[in-house]
Amino acid sequence: MTPPSVRLFASREAYNGRQPGDPAKAAAALLHVASLSEPPLRLLLGSDSYAAAEKSALDKMESDKHWKDVSLSTDDSSDETHV
Repeated sequence: MTPPSVRLFASREAYNGRQPGDPAKAAAALLHVASLSEPPLRLLLGSDSYAAAEKSALDKMESDKHWKDVSLSTDDSSDETHV
């Protein structure tokens, strides 16, 4: 059986040079953002990064919604400011 580290390296090598991003465009975006007076706290570069971050955020939101009742049940009962 091939060790996970070897499989990961092989996967990276197969992906290298085939990423959807353009390094020159990424550099231009970074320079633009660096020049802003209020740059973003996070910057997703590339459609693959954006898609992964969006999926992660939606998965978290769905999980949070699923457990909303339990989350809200821990509020102080004298506090009537539930959302």
